[in-house]
Amino acid sequence: CAAYLKSKTGDSSTPEGKKIAHVPVLAIPREDFNLVPQLTELVQMAGLSEVDSSMIYTDDMDLSACEVEVVGRNVDSSLYKSKVTPLVEAMLAEDESMVDAGVATLLGGCILIDTSNLKAGRVDEDGNALPDKATERDMAAFSALVPFLPMSGSEMYEALNDAKTNYDWWMSLSSLEMLRYDYQEDASNGRTFGISAVLLPFWDVMEKPMLYKASCEFMSEKKLDTLIVMAYSFEPRMSRQILFLSDNYEKLKELTQAFARVGGHAQMDLVYADMDVEECLGTKNCEAFQQFNVAFSRKQVLPLVVEAYREAGVSLVPERDADGFYSDPTGKLQVPV
Repeated sequence: CAAYLKSKTGDSSTPEGKKIAHVPVLAIPREDFNLVPQLTELVQMAGLSEVDSSMIYTDDMDLSACEVEVVGRNVDSSLYKSKVTPLVEAMLAEDESMVDAGVATLLGGCILIDTSNLKAGRVDEDGNALPDKATERDMAAFSALVPFLPMSGSEMYEALNDAKTNYDWWMSLSSLEMLRYDYQEDASNGRTFGISAVLLPFWDVMEKPMLYKASCEFMSEKKLDTLIVMAYSFEPRMSRQILFLSDNYEKLKELTQAFARVGGHAQMDLVYADMDVEECLGTKNCEAFQQFNVAFSRKQVLPLVVEAYREAGVSLVPERDADGFYSDPTGKLQVPV
C-alpha cells in the first residue's frame, strides 16, 4: 500500500531523467511466508491470490542497491500505536479513490493487529487504568476504513486472532520454526540475547522434538549469549512461562538469579516452573520460571532482562523457599507472596 501511494504521489523520475519504480517488498525471507499465519489470513481476506509466489521478499533482491524506506520506522508512538495509521491518513488525504475493499482490508487488519482490536480506556479489577493499545488517531483511521471493509472489525480481528493462536498450526511447526516465528533481540548491554514468543502451553513447548539442539543452532545463527522462550497458557489459570537457555551454565545461573531479583521487585509473581526442565531438555543449561502476573508481556520483560544483565553477579543472590518463591535476605526488595 505504501508503494502504491508513492507511485501515485512520488517522483516518477530522477533529476537525470531515469524512471523511478516504487516496489513493495515484504520484510521477511520468502521461506518465512507460511510462518506468519495472520499475514496469510489477511491477504486471503483482501482477495489476493498467490501472494506467496508473486510478492518480492527481502532475499529476492539486493536491497543495498536500492533506496529503502521502511514503513512506520519513525512513527511517533504518542500519536500512533499502529505504524500503519499514518499511511491510512496520507492515502485518504491524497485521494480517497485509492482505497478499495482490498486496500482497506490490508490496512485495517494491520491496525487491528497492532492495537489488539483497538483496545483503549481499559481498567483492571482494582480500577487502575491499563496502558492504551490504541490512540484516537488509530481509532479514527480505522473508522475511516470501515465503509470499505467486507466484514465488521470484530469479525476480522477474530479471524486474524484465531489464525495466530491456532493450536494445530503451532504444533505443526518444527522447534526451529517455532523459535523463528515471533522473535526479537537486544544488544544494549553488550551481550546479545533474544526472546521468542510462543503461543503454546509450556509443556507442549518442552515436548517439541530436539528443542535444545534447535535452540543451540538458533543461538549460533543469531550469535546470542542467551535465548529466552516465552510460552503462554490458559490452564489451570492464565499464566506465562519463561525458559532461559544458554551454552554456558555459570553465566546462565548468574543471569537467572539476577532476573529473579529484578522480576520480584517488579511484582512479576515469579516462581520456579514445576517441571524438571533439565531432564526434559537433556541439559543443565536451562532455567524456567512460572509467571503468574500475565500483564508482563515480552515488551515489559525485555527491559527487565537488560536490567538483570546489569545486576548479574553483583547483588546478593536470593534463596527459594519450599514453594519455589524467592525470599529476600536484604529486606529491601518486594517479592511475590
